Amino acid sequence: MSFNIPNTFVAGTKARADEVNENFTSVQNEINKSNQNLAQVKEDLDYIKTEMLDDFIVEARMLYKTGKSKFCINCANLSSDNKTPDVLKAQDTALGFKVGGEFSNLTITNAYGDSKTFQYLDEVDIQGYADGGYNVFLTLEGNIELFNARIFRMPNEPKGVLINDVWLKTFEPWACYKFSGISWAEYEGVPLGNVTIAGNKITKIENSEFNSQYLDSDCRFLTQRGRENISKRFESEWFDVVPKGTYTFEHNLNLDPVRCRARIIAKVKENFGNYNAGDIVECLYSNYSGNEPNNEIGCVLKYNTNSITLGVGNSLYHCCNDFGANGYSFLLRSNVEYKVIVTQDVN
Repeated sequence: MSFNIPNTFVAGTKARADEVNENFTSVQNEINKSNQNLAQVKEDLDYIKTEMLDDFIVEARMLYKTGKSKFCINCANLSSDNKTPDVLKAQDTALGFKVGGEFSNLTITNAYGDSKTFQYLDEVDIQGYADGGYNVFLTLEGNIELFNARIFRMPNEPKGVLINDVWLKTFEPWACYKFSGISWAEYEGVPLGNVTIAGNKITKIENSEFNSQYLDSDCRFLTQRGRENISKRFESEWFDVVPKGTYTFEHNLNLDPVRCRARIIAKVKENFGNYNAGDIVECLYSNYSGNEPNNEIGCVLKYNTNSITLGVGNSLYHCCNDFGANGYSFLLRSNVEYKVIVTQDVN
């Protein structure tokens, strides 16, 4: 910042007092302006700190609580040990819920990352339900739905499914589907637990686990009950491989190499033989070497504290699987793209 002094003095000449005072007054005015500007800057910084930053922290905490945990209960009522989920209750011929009031509010997030907090849930009259086990689901609209069906938590489409079976696709992009008896349809319910009904009475209750934003190497949820064993997880981007290739991924998880797990999965790029575009195929690690040249079809993994290295055999083929009547389908490495998933061994 610069400003002009009103009066300039030449050496050897006398300075007039009023001109000197005018110069001092000019300097003082500029100092006052600077102080005002500094005060305004401080006020703006205080606003950023007290308003914008506080709002950001609140939003970040909310995302931490609810944004990372999909298809699960994020927080709800716990039993007296402060660890065991305790949401469902049997009340005469009705299924009740320990939500709100004397109990904690219930926050859920569906498979698509949408969250909702409930302070109350209506009871469900179970009279008329056939004897058997039922999974209890809650939608973001507050609807309670009971299905005499199974829940599958897995990356690939389950086989041998029945009507109302629910599949949580534990692979990006995460999704949830319910089987109509003919095909899969997207479903936004979140499991609260399951109940056993016999003679119009609830004879058994089991609550779903909470806070399941962590997955182990088998895509099973790790929960608050065993947080000392929470899994660390790294997932690479999809990548192409070439025969006799080597690929290293830095994950910075600080894992003991003997307490580390990894999976190599492949995704089919386009229809080929008995495979369809988008099919996910598990890769075996060990190489096979027979009498023919260039037939090392497997992969080898090398574990380090903060990285993992994948070594690929020299074959042009990815794998060969027997799909029954159609015989063997030989996938070329160029037909698929790969992904490496690294987790902490918590067993």
